Amino acid sequence: GDITANKTYAYGTYTLKGIVKVKSGVTLTIEAGSTITCDKINGDNALVVENGGKLIINGTESAPVVFTETSKVPGSWGGIIMYGDAPIVNSATAPIPQTATSEDGLNLSYGGANTAHDGGKLVFVRVEYAGMVIQTNNKEHNGFSFYSVGSGTTLQNLVSYKGNDDGFEFYGGTASATNLISYGNSDDAFDWQDGWKGQNN
Repeated sequence: GDITANKTYAYGTYTLKGIVKVKSGVTLTIEAGSTITCDKINGDNALVVENGGKLIINGTESAPVVFTETSKVPGSWGGIIMYGDAPIVNSATAPIPQTATSEDGLNLSYGGANTAHDGGKLVFVRVEYAGMVIQTNNKEHNGFSFYSVGSGTTLQNLVSYKGNDDGFEFYGGTASATNLISYGNSDDAFDWQDGWKGQNN
């Protein structure tokens, strides 16, 4: 369900069930070394950060935060999905700022004029067995999906492991990332569209 008040999960083992949404104005913090597990028998599972919400994960090299799925089958859940209001460019003739509708099945609008959008901080985070593609490609998820995420967001030392779609996808926005690893994903290791303006290594 929806997370509507600031919440911190201390180091531990947790279960994610369903589409969990961090609402606008709310910060969700998960402490280093934690493991978050979902199970595809519960249906669609994903962690969604809506525009205006923040996800803070300060993992470390020796204590990363791991999101995984019980069956260990690629494509078993929706991964981490973050929304912002940084710019997108779909058409040279369209008005500025432009918007689009997400392809993750949530049908949320993304795009705007806030280049410095801040969706939080993801450091030493691993997403496993995500990248769900269902309904004849009408709904697609990746390991990490960044919709119009801005340059105020910190993305460092992230791993997308054995997903069934893209490891990382940037839908416009201005976010940059350092030290990304995409391993064993079935579609693109790294993908971007909608005029993404950032740098990755």
